[in-house]
Amino acid sequence: MTSFRFSLQAQLALFIGAFLAIVLGLALLSTLSLRAVDAKTDALASKWIEGTRILGELSDRISEFRIQEAYRGLAEAEEERIAAERRAAEHRIVIEELQRDYFALFGAEPRPDLAKFSTALAAYLGAHDAWIANEPDVAAIRAARGVNALHQPYRVADEAVDAAIDQLKWSARAEADTAARVTEGALKTTLLASALALALAAWLLFRVKERITRPLAAITAALTELAAGKHYVEVPEIGRDDEIGAMAKSLDVFRANAQALERAHEATRAAQEHAQILARQDSLTGLPNRRMLVADLHAAIERVEDGATACALLFVDLDRFKPINDLEGHRFGDAVLCEIARRLRHASRKSDVVARMGGDEFAILMEMTPATHMDQAMRVAGRALSAIAEPIEIGERRVELSASIGVSLCPENGLDVSTLLRAADIAMYHAKRDGRGRFRFFEQSMDEDLRRRAELESALKKAVAAGDIRPYYQPLVDLRDNRVYGFEVLSRWTHDKLGSIPPDVFIPLAEQIGVIAELTWSVVRRACREALQWGAQVRLSVNVSPMQLKDPLLASRLLSTLEEERFPPSRLDVEITESALIDEVDTARATLAALQAEGVRISLDDFGAGYSSLYHLRAFHFDKVKIDRSFVLAMQHDEEAGRIVDAILSLLKHLGVTTVAEGVETVEVLRRLAENGCEIGQGFYFGKAMTIGDASKLLRRRRADRRVA
Repeated sequence: MTSFRFSLQAQLALFIGAFLAIVLGLALLSTLSLRAVDAKTDALASKWIEGTRILGELSDRISEFRIQEAYRGLAEAEEERIAAERRAAEHRIVIEELQRDYFALFGAEPRPDLAKFSTALAAYLGAHDAWIANEPDVAAIRAARGVNALHQPYRVADEAVDAAIDQLKWSARAEADTAARVTEGALKTTLLASALALALAAWLLFRVKERITRPLAAITAALTELAAGKHYVEVPEIGRDDEIGAMAKSLDVFRANAQALERAHEATRAAQEHAQILARQDSLTGLPNRRMLVADLHAAIERVEDGATACALLFVDLDRFKPINDLEGHRFGDAVLCEIARRLRHASRKSDVVARMGGDEFAILMEMTPATHMDQAMRVAGRALSAIAEPIEIGERRVELSASIGVSLCPENGLDVSTLLRAADIAMYHAKRDGRGRFRFFEQSMDEDLRRRAELESALKKAVAAGDIRPYYQPLVDLRDNRVYGFEVLSRWTHDKLGSIPPDVFIPLAEQIGVIAELTWSVVRRACREALQWGAQVRLSVNVSPMQLKDPLLASRLLSTLEEERFPPSRLDVEITESALIDEVDTARATLAALQAEGVRISLDDFGAGYSSLYHLRAFHFDKVKIDRSFVLAMQHDEEAGRIVDAILSLLKHLGVTTVAEGVETVEVLRRLAENGCEIGQGFYFGKAMTIGDASKLLRRRRADRRVA
């Protein structure tokens, strides 16, 4: 069977309709009862009470009529007799009117008591009229016997009136009893109906409470618990099919959403806590990070300003960490950094703050008494250097590192965070410049050096923008026929005030300040334009920095430059160092392949100085390999270096790769290289870097010498 359920709105409509029906029914019953009582009351008021009044007045008028009748009979004067007759006539008229009123009051309703009264009154008035008509003279009227003769009819009429009054009173009492019974019945009926109505109303209220009020209260209680944070309460009335059931289902959805929101809030709070930890802590080593160190340094400076303590900031930078990270992989490098962090904590005092500034840079913040802060900083710096210098073994691999440490003191070197950080960084830079593996305290002269560096940076930027850095050319000679194979393009810069700036000074600086690409393109563009005068047989060799090789658009930029200057790609050699191949191997391979496809030859520079040369020889198809100048220079006095160079030449010969020896300065070295199959030589023996004019003269002279020979 299909189950029909009323909606809450329908139930409320039924409850309200039933209650209104009860109220209206009770009101109707009360109205009918009151109308019945009112009818009885009206009957008493309009008939019985009014009838009694009429009969009483009728009795009084008959008595008055009798009195006037007596006055007439006893009156001696004519005027008195006439006056008595007139008054008697008036009373008689009133008696007749009262009689008519009484008849009109009851209408056709038979009244036996009034019939007797009417007969007696008619007899009395008839006797009176007969008495008046048969009266012989005035003397006879005065005679008592005439008046007394009317006494008997009068008594009969008067007694009939009294009897009618008594009868009317009995009838009125009977009607009153009937009205009382009607009122009592109406009252009992009303009370019974009221009791039933109250019982039905109580039942309706109970149903409303059971179906509406109590469920709403339960849902409200559940909602209150949800609002109080108890998100796992059970929602009542969820199985109903009416509006309360819909409300319960909606509340259950709200509860589920609140639980999901609470879980999301907990996850967000955990993420925020984790983010706060990350904001204060280095994720790799677990040390405080730069942000936390700055906050601790602020607090330490405030204590120094109060005169309670002094502090020292040690800036630790690992020496030559990048090749280890590049060659061994980032995972191995991360393990090395964690080990360095552990050693620095061990070398420091318990009260010191050891932080990782980023990359391979660390810092140590020390607080101590002003009298001993320099000595304690020296001891901690020495222990840190010794700890870092100990060999690090991770798995089967073993590495050795050193570090350079710069130390700034507070308050001697400053009373603000930026000044102390800058001072420690400058001191660390000088320690690294002085030979690495040592520490230096900040000195004011170091700041002056830094100012000169800033001045040099500014001058370099202006020189690059103005094209003041010019290409110089160092000859590359074919050792097989003594022919000028080409020239390597080298950058040279002469400043109006600073004089000649060495390339090993401004080239690294250009990389650091981000103008190396602009510098390279300016020099290459000018060199291509100038080299067009040498003829198609002379090649140009240009260096590309590791930073540029990371640019995926390097090939298109270089080829566009060659096209604009009308320089054939087949006359260009591009030299790259091994360190340029470490980070972006795929990008480097794609770039070099694109250049080789257009005829550009690729040369690996400084071969033998790196850790993964053999890997790079296998992974990249180089056209030329340039042996590092340190090995070639050492051949003059070191036989072992000579054997290394011989081995490299033999390896490259078997691989079919053209070899270039850089650093040729003596004829003995030149002869040995040529005997062992080296194709191209470069060095002071053939010529230093020179201007375009000197290079053109050298080229013409060698061509002339070859023609003479």
